[in-house]
Amino acid sequence: MSSEISPEFNLLYEPWIAVLTNGGDKKEISLCEVYKSAQAYRSLAGELPAQNTAVLRLLLAVLHSAYNNFETAEEAEDFWVTLWQDGSFRYEAIVNCLRQYEDRFWLFHPDTPFFQIPGLDKRDDVFGPFNIAKLNGELSESDNKARFIPQRSGYEKTSLSYSEAARWLLYYNGFAETFGKLESKCKRNKSDMSLGVGWLGKLGLISAYGDNLFQTLMLNFVPFNSDRELWKYGQPIWEKPVNIKERNIIRLPGSQAELLTLQSRRVQLEKENGRVTSFRFVSGDVFAQEESFSEQMTTWRYSKQPGDKTERYRPKKFWPSVQLWRDFASLVAQDEKNGSMPPGVVWWSKHLVDWKSEIFNGALFKFQTSGISYGTMQAVITDVFDDSLSFNSGLLSELKKGWLDRIIAEIHTTDNLVYEVSLLAQSIEKAAGTKDGGSAGKTDGQAVRDEARTQAYYSLDVPFRLWLEKIDPQTDDMDEKCDEWWNTSQSIIRSYGWQLANNCSPKALIGNSENSAPKAYNWFLYKTKNREILNRKGGKSRGGTAKSD
Repeated sequence: MSSEISPEFNLLYEPWIAVLTNGGDKKEISLCEVYKSAQAYRSLAGELPAQNTAVLRLLLAVLHSAYNNFETAEEAEDFWVTLWQDGSFRYEAIVNCLRQYEDRFWLFHPDTPFFQIPGLDKRDDVFGPFNIAKLNGELSESDNKARFIPQRSGYEKTSLSYSEAARWLLYYNGFAETFGKLESKCKRNKSDMSLGVGWLGKLGLISAYGDNLFQTLMLNFVPFNSDRELWKYGQPIWEKPVNIKERNIIRLPGSQAELLTLQSRRVQLEKENGRVTSFRFVSGDVFAQEESFSEQMTTWRYSKQPGDKTERYRPKKFWPSVQLWRDFASLVAQDEKNGSMPPGVVWWSKHLVDWKSEIFNGALFKFQTSGISYGTMQAVITDVFDDSLSFNSGLLSELKKGWLDRIIAEIHTTDNLVYEVSLLAQSIEKAAGTKDGGSAGKTDGQAVRDEARTQAYYSLDVPFRLWLEKIDPQTDDMDEKCDEWWNTSQSIIRSYGWQLANNCSPKALIGNSENSAPKAYNWFLYKTKNREILNRKGGKSRGGTAKSD
């Protein structure tokens, strides 16, 4: 055993998990405290929603490790609902399980530092040491452009407290960008699989959240898959020997405890004067993304990849420019036409409504996305984003299945409204004499259309969320409720179209032999007159099954 590093900062007992109290204050608590008092805290409250997701997955891994002795799906269901009705975890059972591996939870340890591998500072083939800013997501500078208003400054920009470092360690393992030297090593070794970004960076991450941290953990604690098969037994990272193998190509873990503690990078933190100041890393575990269905926190899309002759289900990422409600279909429904499949956590919520309707029917289900978008070669972080959506649990019930079809159809219709107002913006720009209605690098009015689309969706965003959240499938009439949204969305888009026409230049008013602003506006009014006209394209409806006026 090395004498250079002494055990320091045990995550079981030291406060490091950031939470929000019911009074709205932020504090840090230990890992054991989470399971003792989760019901007393509103939510996780780390520096970024993506970081919260990484911490949430660790907390879920503990649950899967502690509660893994079910014989049947029915037994798992009974246990789950008993916990939910109790409103708290069985603290002693979980903590006794964790204390068996107490030595594996030291943030600094000569042989088994938590979620790290020791001795990287003694090796020549590692990457680093890197400044702590590379680990700290708050300081990640998009495409190497410095922040106008930095989140941290001075000494705090060059170091982290132990509690902060523990959170960012989990975040970095999940979301690490690619590193050219790692990929070069992959090619030299003639590997057939690129390491890519961290596992969480490859996903369309989504989680359910409840009224407190206990409910959030429970709603994401899925004890078996949609075929009612219990997850395979497996060990979380703290129960397994330290793995120092680089670029370790593995099979998809069938165990939730293993998958949720996957080590995409093998890291060693370095400290000085009681602060974490730098870190080193090498490559970690990697497996194929295709049909990795034991992953419960991602949406899916049936598609081909370049060089792949076979269509398969792959994780479908979210994008910062697209509001979550616009992706409602892939979030909640199996859509064979568009090749999408909902996440396991959403399937579990649906199962709860159908299985225990007396508890969950009529409840407000809330889901949150968190993600990272990467730039050139996925080697830089360009955006960190999140979104959320709330709706009545009854919408997921098999008894109310028609509601989902109608809501998805209304979203298609809304997309068509936005499309028409973007065409109006382009037509007005062309009538003013602009050759392509665009800007550098964008032709055929692409820039103008993109700007109009962005503004239109921004105007629709809050009204749609409020409309969706207020739907009660038990009492509302489907036609009346959908007509309500049509009237609202039509009014918003027509108002925006009027602004575009009213603010056009004199040159656009006069136009040319082919087009003018008044002519384009009148055509826009006709196209948005009702659903039937709007959704008609080549004699067919563009808007799916939406009820026409």
